[in-house]
Amino acid sequence: MRHSLTSRVRGTLLGGLLGQNLVATEAVESDNCSFGVFQSMESLIAQGGFDLNQWNQLDPWQYNQEISCNLMLAKVILATLPIALFFHDNKIKLRENLLLAIKNNDNPNIRDGVLAVCYLIAQSLSEKINPNTLVSEITYFISDTTTEIPIKLQQVNNLIVENAGLAELQNYLGKGNSISNTIAVAFYSFANTKEDFSLTCLQAIQNTHDSQVCGAIAGAISGAYNSMAGIPITWHLGLNEAKLAQWGFTSFSQMVKLADALVAVWSGAYSVLPQLLETKEARDKDLSFSANEAIAAPYIIRLR
Repeated sequence: MRHSLTSRVRGTLLGGLLGQNLVATEAVESDNCSFGVFQSMESLIAQGGFDLNQWNQLDPWQYNQEISCNLMLAKVILATLPIALFFHDNKIKLRENLLLAIKNNDNPNIRDGVLAVCYLIAQSLSEKINPNTLVSEITYFISDTTTEIPIKLQQVNNLIVENAGLAELQNYLGKGNSISNTIAVAFYSFANTKEDFSLTCLQAIQNTHDSQVCGAIAGAISGAYNSMAGIPITWHLGLNEAKLAQWGFTSFSQMVKLADALVAVWSGAYSVLPQLLETKEARDKDLSFSANEAIAAPYIIRLR
């Protein structure tokens, strides 16, 4: 692989945050925009996998019917992001746990959007993105549906093959502010500029109604594909405490070390951060591992 899994997981989190905050606007529906990335990661690390009972108690799943569909899409996708990171190597488990996690949301577009984005992230982490079969793979992963998302993804892919520009994409999608359009623009932005994180994010926020939502999705996918090493260092400087707090992090180093902890648990480490997961005071302490912890290759030493 070109990049380590650890760097790709870090890149997913960093990319999503940067993409979300590229647009200089007021906070997105402020109080309603509490993305549960930290809580989701904490749950997976503490349980060594997905635990539905604990998951249902997390704040992101206290659905607020007053927020827009696109903001709810972002809220659900970002909260399920750690599931895509943790189960990226097992498509069956990935789909099963994603569907369990979002079962309380009855919007089929959000369901398909979550499945499409998380599949893209999982394939990016595994370095298995095949442009020739990607859309058909996503469609198969989504399975039976009544939404337009698979159709729009195929049309967007056709535009990419024809070297169509962003203006032609916008003409095709129209001015509708829909979940399927947001997913389509994020997919186009990534698939059209896979190797360039900056271009992917900048395309995603152009001429879209929900630029922050689209930017976050495209940034997370591109971050998974290009890893933390593929994100310009100068972009890191734009992250402050307020922006990190949107995802529940208190500092940049905490986000990085928690990403490392998630990879360690996935890899088969034991006794990872027990004190971190117990008290708020412990969460703010240094998250380094002890010398006695073991990390092994997949399927060799594993708790789950």
